[in-house]
Amino acid sequence: IVFRFRHLMQDLISLMPHAVKETKLDTKDTLNVISEISELRSCTNSVFFDVKKHKDLYIWFCKAPNGPSLKFHC
Repeated sequence: IVFRFRHLMQDLISLMPHAVKETKLDTKDTLNVISEISELRSCTNSVFFDVKKHKDLYIWFCKAPNGPSLKFHC
């Protein structure tokens, strides 16, 4: 992860009062795994950072289990 992406992630985590970091996730799996993890942790909202080719950062905001999701390209 490029330092800019890492600092953005740390800034967003510091803004959220009850943020919990999860370990690395294989993005080749379907993104349904993210909602399953958030259900296991009793979370209703989740944020997923996805870096492609060390250049593009995608941020997914989702509401579990059946809520809307947003994808941002930074």
